[in-house]
Order: sequence, then C-alpha cells, then structure tokens
Amino acid sequence: MTRATVLLVDDQPDLLEGLMALLREEGIDVQIHESVITLPLVVRDINPDLILLDLSMPALSGSAVFKMGRARLRSDAPLVLFSGRSATELARSAEELGADGFIAKSQEPVDIIARIQSWIDHRRAVRAAGNEEESNAASRTASAAAH
Repeated sequence: MTRATVLLVDDQPDLLEGLMALLREEGIDVQIHESVITLPLVVRDINPDLILLDLSMPALSGSAVFKMGRARLRSDAPLVLFSGRSATELARSAEELGADGFIAKSQEPVDIIARIQSWIDHRRAVRAAGNEEESNAASRTASAAAH
C-alpha cells in the first residue's frame, strides 16, 4: 500500500512543523500549499488522501474553495477545515460550507493525528470498495461477452 498524502493548505507552515513531523512519523506524507487560488492545480498534481484547509488566509480565504465550487478540485479527498478558530465556530462553518469535517489547531496533537488517520482510512476503504465493485462488474461483462 502506498503512503498516504495530506495536503495542508495554510499560510503559516512554520507553525505546523511539529504536526508535519508527527504525520511523517506515522508514515503520512505532507504537502504544504499556501494559496487557495492555485489549489485545484495542486490537488490534481498530488492527488491527496485528505485536504486540510485553513479558513483564515490573506489573499483568498479557505471558504472561497466552497464558493468557487468544490467540484473544481476534481478530487474525492475529504476536505476538512483546519483552523485556530473555536470548535463551535469551526463546526458551524463546516456545516454551512459543506466540509467533510473540521479540526481545531488547538486540539492535542495525538488527537489531530488520530482524526487525520481516520479520514484517510475511511477514504481508502471507500475507494477499495469502489475498485472491487468495478472489478466485479468488468468480470461479469467479460463473462457475459464470452457466452
């Protein structure tokens, strides 16, 4: 199985070095991107297993991703709000924007890692089930064509 990749969209990567080190210890690659403007291109290039998106960015806020249309990302990766805002505010924003969830930066690092791993595991399970279904359908089609 390939290593999981998390795309961290945040304009303060130096503050997240500890989190990045912990994720890498868990066998998770981390890519940092500091702009929402070019996010669709980056997502297509690295195909992350999870996108952590800061809401408070200077040029274009994280909420702009949802306003421009999540479909523009062309990714089935969970899109999770990751911010220094309160959990209450993040929960409200996640619901309003249609995010897959949220993580407050103030949470304990071990809890953050566990939640990230949970989203990655869920995405991989869904993809594996989808691939198995596609494989079974292809087998049925080939079998029907042979008869």
